[in-house]
Amino acid sequence: MPITDTRQDVFVARPRRAASVVRDIASVREIRLLKRFVQAGVYSAIFCLVPVFIFILGFSVLQEAVNLVIGLMIATSAIEGAFSQMFKLRKRSSYPGIFFLELGSQTTAADTAHAALVTIRELLGVDAAFIATVEDGQTQILASDGVAAARAQEFAEQAESREALSEVSTVHAPVSDPHGLLTIVPIMAWQRPLGVLGMVSAKMTPELQDSELMAAIGNAIGLSLENIGQRESLQEGLSLLRTTLDSTGDGILVINNAGEIVNFNERFKKISNAPDDVLDRGASSDLLPHVLIQLEDPDEFQQMISKVASSEDSEGYNTINFKDGRVFESYHQPHRHKGEVVGRVWSFRDVTERKQSEETIRHLAYHDALTDLPNRALFSDRLTVALAQARRTGQGLAVMFLDIDRFKLVNDTLGHSAGDELLQKLAPELDRLVRQGDTVARVGGDEFTLLLTGIADRAEAETIAGRALEAVRRSRIISGQEMTVTTSIGIALFPRDGGDAETLLRNADTAMYRAKQQGRDNYQVYVPAMSAEILDRVSLEAELRRATARGEFVIHYQPQIEAATGRITGAEALIRWNHEERGLVYPAEFIAVAEETGLIIPMGEWVLRVACEQNKTWQNAGLPPITIAVNLAARQFQETNLVETISRTIQETGIAPSQLELEITESTAIQDPDLAASILRQLREMGVRISIDDFGTGYSSLNYLKRFRIDRLKIDRSFVSDLITDHNDAAIATAMIAMAHSLGLTVVAEGIETDAQLEFLLQQGCDYFQGHLLGKPVPANEFEALLEAGACVDIPQRKILLDVRDVRRPA
Repeated sequence: MPITDTRQDVFVARPRRAASVVRDIASVREIRLLKRFVQAGVYSAIFCLVPVFIFILGFSVLQEAVNLVIGLMIATSAIEGAFSQMFKLRKRSSYPGIFFLELGSQTTAADTAHAALVTIRELLGVDAAFIATVEDGQTQILASDGVAAARAQEFAEQAESREALSEVSTVHAPVSDPHGLLTIVPIMAWQRPLGVLGMVSAKMTPELQDSELMAAIGNAIGLSLENIGQRESLQEGLSLLRTTLDSTGDGILVINNAGEIVNFNERFKKISNAPDDVLDRGASSDLLPHVLIQLEDPDEFQQMISKVASSEDSEGYNTINFKDGRVFESYHQPHRHKGEVVGRVWSFRDVTERKQSEETIRHLAYHDALTDLPNRALFSDRLTVALAQARRTGQGLAVMFLDIDRFKLVNDTLGHSAGDELLQKLAPELDRLVRQGDTVARVGGDEFTLLLTGIADRAEAETIAGRALEAVRRSRIISGQEMTVTTSIGIALFPRDGGDAETLLRNADTAMYRAKQQGRDNYQVYVPAMSAEILDRVSLEAELRRATARGEFVIHYQPQIEAATGRITGAEALIRWNHEERGLVYPAEFIAVAEETGLIIPMGEWVLRVACEQNKTWQNAGLPPITIAVNLAARQFQETNLVETISRTIQETGIAPSQLELEITESTAIQDPDLAASILRQLREMGVRISIDDFGTGYSSLNYLKRFRIDRLKIDRSFVSDLITDHNDAAIATAMIAMAHSLGLTVVAEGIETDAQLEFLLQQGCDYFQGHLLGKPVPANEFEALLEAGACVDIPQRKILLDVRDVRRPA
């Protein structure tokens, strides 16, 4: 709505003032007419008395003429004197009013100056006039009438103009072009000089001689110019205010105490979508229904309006939600004038994008970016709330922990993008398994958790776990290839398995690990014994780390006997843990933990170095050369610098590469056949011997034997132990030996404990033997004694080497 400036009423003539000026002008005309009547009456009376003086008083004609002249002079002086003062008073009061009337309606300073000059020439009868302004000592012609602007500029810069401004009084000076008199009048406004009014006339008129009249005219022009300046400044300010209000992003609405719309900007008009006629009527009561119909919760907004209306001093923020999805923040505060509340100012800011961004950030903070499932934080919050509700209602709930089996293999073989695709497909399938109100969350790389509320018993949780196993087990196309994966699930029940979120999650995780140990692709319900096993495992891990740091490991060497000579031609380096309390601990108790924790990497490198150094020491001592066999764990085989580590160890220890044999299992080699083939090829090129350990317990693919460059097969003890009593084991061992020989490989049978086993393997042509029957694993010094004594087994006579104490040293 337009804003009215009341200050201009101080200077602009009002109708009442205009009427007064008209009356003043009319009075001047009446005085002039009265003067004429008086003059006519007086002169007529004088002339009428002439015959009286002649005939009655007997004046002569000369006397009568003298008396007539004297009478006329006296009458004229009296009349002119009396009426001149009257005219002067009327002009002083009328002329400034005329200027106010003529100049008050002008729109610019130039228009005001032109109107003033026209009025001046009409009232004062001058030949030419100009108005000049002075700012910072510079004179500028604002308007001129009857004289060229250049000439007027010269007049304005004359000394008389400076004198008039400095003395603030009227100054007269003769001019030659045009001939006449230049009158300079200061233009004043509130005792401040603005410029000069210059008037050129052929003669000095009474009006020009009246300094008070000239000063009044100068003040009238000055006040008019000042008024125009203030009006222009006000209009400029109002225009700037309007532009500012319209350019701001906030909608502005001003309502007075009577409920009338005082002002608004274009932004508010767009926000409210109110028709022009509603806003033009200016009644907030007409606007409110149109706004309410657009809101999601009009009752709430109506209550807020009522609350604000009940407290005129209140101010505050509110959020307004529109049905079309827009969100605005409103701020309201009282509008005060002279200390009193006259209305209220409302501002409305569009925060839709900010709210959407906040919602997106909030969603990302509590949801997994890959699957859009709840993350660990949101799952914990929901579990905490569900536990509180379960305590109040007495109902049970279940927490499940799911881990995708061998997920790393998917990433390693098909790439991480394929792993991500698999997780994205599994997420909605798992989510469909649960009821509304339950939660499926992704809490790790391939780990999911399920929160099942209102569970009646264990059987219900197991049913859902079974469905989850089936859902994950389904075949899928991942990265263009058909794939089948499985999962291991752990279940913890409230309140049986824990009363808080942390305990339930920990126990479900423990049960999941038990499912992994049970062969994967199954679920396990938590029992307390699982926690004891986990604690033992954690304790074992901590002790292993301390043992690694303290150097508590030792190596025992088990002889490998050549069938043809019965002599020791090799030894397998076997790690032992010399525990300070438990004594000698065998690998079966700690190798699995070392594999999982990664401790197998430094442990395996230590075994490799120590075994090579020991073998070199025996050679330097002049003992018979042997091959030292060292096992490579699966985690070691996955190290990118494995070949470099082995090469550096050989160089630093000085052992011949052909005297080092590395044993790998079938399962290690087939995890990445291409990588395995590359590593084995590089090791063979170095001269290192390669054997496949535990052959027959894995996939036993002939294709792998063909691709991998190896030297020896080791028949696992599981086949050797029962080959006398189990026809199948005997057939398998026989086939292995025949197959290896056909491929140009030698065969080592391990785990030989009886004469019958040894005799059977001899008959089948086995090349090397290893087992307790032929020699137990012993420390380095005891194995060295065997080498020094030239210990051997008389294979044809079945003379068995049982212990180093049975060996007689040669004379």
